[in-house]
Amino acid sequence: MEGLNGKGKKRFEHWRIVSVGLAVYDALAVNLAYFLALWLRYDCQFSAIPEAYLRWLGRFAPLYTPVCLAIFWLCRMYRDRWRHAGDRELLQTVLAVCLACAAQIVGVWALFGRMPAAYYAVGALLQLLTVLLPRLLYRLVWGILYPQKAAGEVPVEELLGREPMKMNTEEERSFLRDKTVLVAGAGGLIGGELCRQIAGCGLKKLILFDVCEDHIDDLQRELKEQAPQLDLVALVGSVRDDRRLDKVFSQYRPQVVFHGAAYSDAPVLEGSPWEAVKNNVLGTHQTAWAAMAHGCQRFVLISAGEAAKPTGVVGASRRLSEMILGAFGRKIREGRSQELSRLHSRRAGRKEFALLPEDVNTEFTVARLGNVLESSGSAVAMFRRQIAQGGPVTVPGPEAACRLMTAREAVGLILYACAHAKDGEIFALDMGEPVNLDAQARKLIQLSGHRPDQDLSVVYTDLCPEEEHREEGMTAEEEMEKISDSGIYICRPAPFDDERLLARLPGLMKAAYEERGDARERLLQLVSDRGPAETGDAGDDSAETPADSETTPRTSKKPEANPQTRQNQKKRRRNRNKSKSRQNLESMSNTP
Repeated sequence: MEGLNGKGKKRFEHWRIVSVGLAVYDALAVNLAYFLALWLRYDCQFSAIPEAYLRWLGRFAPLYTPVCLAIFWLCRMYRDRWRHAGDRELLQTVLAVCLACAAQIVGVWALFGRMPAAYYAVGALLQLLTVLLPRLLYRLVWGILYPQKAAGEVPVEELLGREPMKMNTEEERSFLRDKTVLVAGAGGLIGGELCRQIAGCGLKKLILFDVCEDHIDDLQRELKEQAPQLDLVALVGSVRDDRRLDKVFSQYRPQVVFHGAAYSDAPVLEGSPWEAVKNNVLGTHQTAWAAMAHGCQRFVLISAGEAAKPTGVVGASRRLSEMILGAFGRKIREGRSQELSRLHSRRAGRKEFALLPEDVNTEFTVARLGNVLESSGSAVAMFRRQIAQGGPVTVPGPEAACRLMTAREAVGLILYACAHAKDGEIFALDMGEPVNLDAQARKLIQLSGHRPDQDLSVVYTDLCPEEEHREEGMTAEEEMEKISDSGIYICRPAPFDDERLLARLPGLMKAAYEERGDARERLLQLVSDRGPAETGDAGDDSAETPADSETTPRTSKKPEANPQTRQNQKKRRRNRNKSKSRQNLESMSNTP
């Protein structure tokens, strides 16, 4: 690429100078190769070479040289690929030499006559060696002076756009000592890194829980080598399965639960929104219920930055999970945990654990993570794969940006939230300004030893409608408080109606398993609706059905509600009665 210096004059880049030098060398080398072939044919005695052959060689050289250089140029031998030459460049060189030899044979025979057979065979071999030798030497010297890094070997700190946060986790790790800890979603990137960091904290027992057996099997083997003294249990199961969760929690009685078993791939889940509801919303509800029912002390939800300002299925389902835990926590603090009812993934309700014990003391907290550099679905991971494949590298627009964090920072935030949880706060990390993805892609290409738009092309793609150009860590409605100089913030979302939210969850689950209605619209409505109940606004979500009624605990005596709760219930009944009366009048007026 040509550029302009301060005086407005064009300058050549290094690779153009090298290419010109190689062309001059090739012009001399290809003719020298055939002269040496003729010299070797006559036993290295110049005087023994027939004068006609020397005359033909001299007259053909000015014609053969430009043809040979043109063939080399068409075979891309003058592009700056020799810094990182491989099999492709070697094959291109062999092809170019074969074509040049064919031009030599046809040209000499057509213009002058036959030459000795050894002249062509030895000349072609010498030409290949003389052409390859300087290029291979250049590749060797460049590799010694500037060793190339594979895209996967580039330190993630160089792509962060800021200095990594130094998380002091000694105090946080001491909180876990002598405790039984369960990690739901242990097979994922964050779950696995969390297990590695807490394996040496003196745990009483560590339970790996994941739906994928391959991931937790690999993690189990790694942890046994890392901490052979650790009492480790690997279990396969889904957070949607209430029976499986009940059995695991009743058998092992975990005191601390890290819940990170959630779907997070936005483009995929936009096509399967009800699966996000089942896994992210129902899975969180089921796991939190099992934790409350079996005496868990601390429950940490690993959430995502999309929950701060949900615009799609992932963000809305993650935010709804946060709201559910917030409602649970407030019910517990007010001593009204028995008012909570369990959701079921099946139509047939269950009576086991229908009511929570009176002494529930589970504390809920949320660690809201940003884009983790090492995650398989991150933009950086996609850039690395594309660079390893030789490009092109796709970027979602020149202005696309996001906040980034490392897996170690993410685990540090999770441990901090676990040790300092109270009143259901949401913890987030100060990740600095959003990082431009186009700049990061180009930087990763350069760190991998290539040049953007020359060795590897950068292509812009359109953002899907649910993806934001800049991800926010919080909304304008959230209060944020910085904790000393640790770079950690406490986010306090706007209040919402707990009763209204919990009342609409059974209808949402029923719609999810019937694949009924617009999941995206329902989710966004739920997370944005914070006001008190109004006439007829409950819609299908609050409508009780025979299947839903089985999820309500059946007891001989209902817990006494406070005056405010009774007032809200009376208001909802009056509104329903008015709505039914209005419908009856309309039906009577339409009757002939």
